[in-house]
Amino acid sequence: MRPMYPSKTFPNLYTLATGLYPESHGIVCNSMYDPVFKAHFKLRGREKLNHRWWGGQPIWITAEKQGVKAGTFFWPWVIPLERRILTILQWLHLPDDERPYVYAVHSEQPDTYGHLLGPLSNELDNTLKKIDNIIGQLMNGLKQMNLHRCVNVMLVGDHGMEESHCERTEYLGSYGLDVDAITLIPGSSGRIGPKTANTPYNPKEIVANLTCKMPNQHFKPYLKQHLPKRLHYANNRRIEDVHLLMDRKWHVSRTPATCGYFGDHGFDNKISSMQTIFLGFGPSFNFKTQVPVFENIELYNVMCDLLGLTPAPNNGTHGSLNDVLRNPSYTPTQPEEVTSPTPLAPPSEVTHDLSCNCDDENNIEESAQMFPAAADGPSNNVTHLPFGRPAVLFQTSYTQLCQSDYCSGFSHAINMPLWTEFTLTAQVEVAAMSSSECVRTDPRLDLTHTCNTYSQEPGVTHAFLYPPDFSVTAESRYDASLITNTVPMYPAFKKVWRHLQRVVLRRYSLENNGVNVIMGPIFDHDHDGLRDTEEKIKERATGSVYIPTHFYSIISSCEELNDTLDECEGDLRVTCFILPHRADNSESCNSWEDESRWVEDLLKLHTARVRDVELLTGLDFYRSTALPYTRVLALKTHMRTFEDDV
Repeated sequence: MRPMYPSKTFPNLYTLATGLYPESHGIVCNSMYDPVFKAHFKLRGREKLNHRWWGGQPIWITAEKQGVKAGTFFWPWVIPLERRILTILQWLHLPDDERPYVYAVHSEQPDTYGHLLGPLSNELDNTLKKIDNIIGQLMNGLKQMNLHRCVNVMLVGDHGMEESHCERTEYLGSYGLDVDAITLIPGSSGRIGPKTANTPYNPKEIVANLTCKMPNQHFKPYLKQHLPKRLHYANNRRIEDVHLLMDRKWHVSRTPATCGYFGDHGFDNKISSMQTIFLGFGPSFNFKTQVPVFENIELYNVMCDLLGLTPAPNNGTHGSLNDVLRNPSYTPTQPEEVTSPTPLAPPSEVTHDLSCNCDDENNIEESAQMFPAAADGPSNNVTHLPFGRPAVLFQTSYTQLCQSDYCSGFSHAINMPLWTEFTLTAQVEVAAMSSSECVRTDPRLDLTHTCNTYSQEPGVTHAFLYPPDFSVTAESRYDASLITNTVPMYPAFKKVWRHLQRVVLRRYSLENNGVNVIMGPIFDHDHDGLRDTEEKIKERATGSVYIPTHFYSIISSCEELNDTLDECEGDLRVTCFILPHRADNSESCNSWEDESRWVEDLLKLHTARVRDVELLTGLDFYRSTALPYTRVLALKTHMRTFEDDV
């Protein structure tokens, strides 16, 4: 099971209880400062007992509100774990009107010894054996009461553990930063805030001064809104504006200090060593069933299903873990499409001169007549939309446009596709030289922008969603050069985009016997992880071009490598990226080198779930597959971590 970021104790225990991201429930770390409360939350302070810090609705409150008694036993250091288990068993003997229906108990081991000894220490085995024995006492107690076949037991961890020692520490003082003018929350996930409310504090300047300063730097500095979207770690006032994403095994500190640990956690939650355990036993769980890695936000819904409760709003995807349950009480249904595509109507006027950088500008009108855009027909839908048309789940106006090599959903509100989808076979070839950047008009639509519009926006050019380099005939190349296949893009980011299209997609199609690809823009200016409304997008625009904050790519293939997508009747293999659209490539310290040396590391850092893309776009994917809908949800909530590549 994957914890949430930061992979610390308090954020993840409360995520397990609420199904919410730390940015949503408010417990963003073990220690934090709230600028509105003007108060500090710490593990060993009394302030943590104040209800104002704790957002969301934990499972025991959900139970209480729906008439189910709960009993929790949390972190009483002085009470031995054996005594805690015995107390739980004693509660089970209470009279019906006093006995809780749901129980929770916490153990601070093996965490304490994991820090002290390190995760690979042989001495840690003794701690694990003790815990195993105590769990055995719980199970034996249930058996003695004849409850072992009618009680559901879940054993979960809050995070993993990684080797770590103070010899692997980055000291900010050595980077020329005035450490006396800032507040640093040190450790495995560094956060930098102002020393006081009145201290000068320029987050952008701090990030710039810490970016790529050392040849062997072991952290990446970010403005929190630029962190990978999969971390869901920006939308809370308790998260400082500057964040340091640490390399595995490394810490950050202001200055050298004493050291007494050999293990730690809190690192990037996609690292394998940060994963933890989920084990379910009892009459409601499927027997001897193993499921792929899932995120701990999903467990709150499972617990509600086990208890017959209606969940409070949460970040989990209800039904995505139905495969672990014998008789799931909740059956998810596909969301209804809100807006269907507008039928094509003849445009009132067609402008062939788009003022674009075409070598054959005088021949554009002739070419448009020679190679008219392909009709939107069923054959294109089957080839390029094998999982059905992506559904738009918000009110808008868009038109579905299909060409011989791709289909797209062109938004009339933002003058670009919401999505573009195409299928590449294993035999796909890429032109040795990149195709012309020439753009031509789409005679099917009235267009309110041309290449002149892009040129009026400083530092922005156009880029293609479907890459014309994949088209082999003159007709299909012209179809791929339609202005309705373009999006506004920073030239620096275009290096990333072109490498993804020309190199990565082609390799994936060869390795996986063909792939289906969906690409498009994302707008999340307020970094809340949700689609910006069209009004908000237009408010944030400085001109007539709406510049995306991110671009997404969803790459699907058949899990059975011998099958093409046409033949695929089983599970799918999905890789998903949400790439930050920035005016420079400073996130990659070697971006001056050839793209083959750095772009794919950037892609892996910004891996994501399909569900994240859906929330950020208002779209719904995989509408028509051979899979049961619960498997589709499991697919959407799965994330490829690339940890096998490490």
